[in-house]
This record gives sequence, structure tokens and C-alpha cells, in this order.
Amino acid sequence: MAQVVLENVYKSFPHRKGDVNNTRRSESVNILRRINLTVENGEFMVLVGPSGCGKSTLLRLIAGLEDITGGNIWVGNSCINYLPPSQRNIAMVFQDYALYPHMMVYDNIAFGLRIQAGRLGEGEIGRGEDGEKLLHQLLNKFLKTAENLFVSATRKLPNGLRYVSDREQVVNEQVINVAKLLQIEELLNRYPKELSGGQKQRVALGRAIARNPQVFLMDEPLSNLDAKLRNQTRAEIVKLQRQLGITTIYVTHDQTEAMTMGDRVAVMDRGQIIQVAPPLEIYNRPANRFVAEFIGSVPMNFIEVKFQSPCLITKGDFRLTLSENWGNALRKYNGRTLILGVRPEHWNISLPATKNLPAQVEWSENLGNDSYLAVKLIETKFQQDYLASDELQVRVPPEKLVNTGEKVWLSLNPDKIHFFDPETELAIFPQSNSPTLPFE
Repeated sequence: MAQVVLENVYKSFPHRKGDVNNTRRSESVNILRRINLTVENGEFMVLVGPSGCGKSTLLRLIAGLEDITGGNIWVGNSCINYLPPSQRNIAMVFQDYALYPHMMVYDNIAFGLRIQAGRLGEGEIGRGEDGEKLLHQLLNKFLKTAENLFVSATRKLPNGLRYVSDREQVVNEQVINVAKLLQIEELLNRYPKELSGGQKQRVALGRAIARNPQVFLMDEPLSNLDAKLRNQTRAEIVKLQRQLGITTIYVTHDQTEAMTMGDRVAVMDRGQIIQVAPPLEIYNRPANRFVAEFIGSVPMNFIEVKFQSPCLITKGDFRLTLSENWGNALRKYNGRTLILGVRPEHWNISLPATKNLPAQVEWSENLGNDSYLAVKLIETKFQQDYLASDELQVRVPPEKLVNTGEKVWLSLNPDKIHFFDPETELAIFPQSNSPTLPFE
């Protein structure tokens, strides 16, 4: 395993020549900008973000499948900017598995090991004149080809009739160990077309593990699996990574995977890393409105409110007094609009009061263990109620029955609220001496 360091990494692509909408064809399209990230030895780092944010491109830069435009990529003590993929000692698991359809599972796993062994063999050729060296190389290549043919032709024969070279014996031991680790021993003699999606994923993982790389790169490896198998495989990957201790960078757009798998999560948007932190810190203390909205299976709710010193927020008839911790942090917003953020689980259905918000239920969704309500706030103007544009998501206990069209009063947990600057959308944090509140 090794530490991975990204220093001020940039990636850009030239505009297409036939792009009629491009008026400034000399400029390039910036895909990644100012990427700075350190992944520690043995860490499981998750890159998460919406489609098109650049997370897969960043993974391909680390793997060497794309050329870097600017900056440096370090693996261990080596800068690998210009090393070919084969020399980076990095293994990658692709979204579509990328198994060789004409090879059995055994050969798919063994393929990279045989390539490595072949390179080692070529490096051991003795010195001499150029002609003698070339002769040695040709002879060595012929012998390896013949050896591989014998190995392949006799693999299905009984043990006593198989031809196994010393090099192939090492490969065989590694393949068997990986197959046992992933519990796919019975699949070794099958072709990829004979495997299920989950089995293909295990084989792709096995091919990466067999090489014993310094770094694992995984590009949305679970996206083609059904929900039940995805949950099972997710747990298996985490367990396997803990067991092997190999530095892993995992790309996904699924926030559930990000929250449950990573030691730390890097949230990306529009080619930049917005926040890097442990999963719970990302969830509880998002750096800006984008992170707050993106992380969470049901997004955070946002409401425009006005702040009045020392600690009062208002919206129509709604009045809520905040704790003193917010006083200094919000002082400069006196008389101005703020964005209030509340997660669905931090609302409660309560009684009419000025500190609660009136709303009308638009629809409900019962999931068995939870129920979610979509509501619209009710505002009063000239002594008449009307529905505001604010639409909120509220989580309630499943036994709480609420009908569509019903009026409810929503109370919020003042210890769980968030505020965001309406212009920069950056989060505003209360001042506190608590060690659990690092952003002050």
C-alpha cells in the first residue's frame, strides 16, 4: 500500500473542431481544476458527486489512462505523471467489469500475473552484443509462447497430466488464493457469459487483487447490480479492503455508498473538490449548500428567513429564537435574508404556535420503516391563507397517519438547523467550544 497525493491537478480537453456553438475555439474546456487531495496509506477514500463532475476523469488520471494537463500525482515517493499505466502498480476495477469474454475466469484473473511474470523474465536476459541480445529475446519469447500453449492445452486434464511451469505454478497459487478469498473457486472454469452480474464483479475484483497493487481504483463498480446484490457486495468490498489494507479510491454517484464505505469522503462538483471529511462530518456539517443538498437520501430542505439581532429568525408569522451560539456568527446578517436548512428527520408534526410553520400535505410516501411527506408552506396575507412556493420533505414515524390536503404545523429541532449565506451559499457555523464543531 502507498499514500496517494494529488497536487494542484488540472485536466482540460480541446474544443471539438465542429462545435458550432464554440465562438472561442482556441480555449480548452477545463474538466478538473485545483485538485488537491491526500489519500493516506490503507485509507478507503470515496469520490462522490453528480454525473459530469469529473470524478471518473480524476480516477483515469491516477491510473494513467488520461494525460495530466497540470500538477503532480504522487504514489508513495514517486511522481507518476508520465509513467505508463503498466508501470504504476495500480489496479483498476471498471464499471462494466471489462472481463475478456474469450477467457475463462481462471485466465481472466491470471492474465495480469502472467504479464508481470513475462516482464520480469525479459528483464533477466543476459548482456551481450545487440545481435546476441535480440536472439535471446526471440528465443525467450518463443519458449514463453510454447510454454503458455502447453499450459492452456493441458489445464483441463487430470492433475497428473497437466504441464505446469515454475512460473505458472506461482500464478496458479495466487489465483487459487484470490478465488478462495472471494469464494469463487467453483467459477474458475466458466466463461464470463455464464456468470451473473455479482459473479462478474467478484471476478473483476479478483483480477485487481491478484496483482497485489499499491493502490486500488474502483469506478462505480456496483452500478450495474440490483439493489439487494449491491448492498451485499458493498459490505464485501469494505470487508475485503480492511483485510488487505490496500489504499483504495472509490468513485460513485451514490451517496449511500459514500456514507457507508469510505473512511473519508471527497465531494466533487464542476471539476473541483468541495469538501473532504469523514462521512458523518460531511452529513452533519456540510461546507456549503451543494454538499448539504447532495448528501442525504432525501435532500435537505431550504427556506428563506430573515434574521434579527440578537437571535431571532422570522418568515411571515413564524418566529424562532436561536441559541446564543448563533449570535456572533449571524450578527452581520441583521435585517438580511438567510437560507435556513433543515433535514427531513429534524421536523416534527406539532401544535399551532408562532415558533412552528403551517403547511399543507401534498402527498405522502410510506416505506414501512419510515414515512415521508411532501408539504407546502402556508403563508397568510391580508388575512387569507395561500400556498407558498416552498416545498419541503418531512420524515415522520410510519404509525403517524397524515392525509393528503391536511394542514399540519411543523416544529424543528433548533440544535440541528443549518444556515447558508444567500450569495456565496457557504455554510455559517455557530461559535462553540465543543471539539465536535471544527468549523467556527
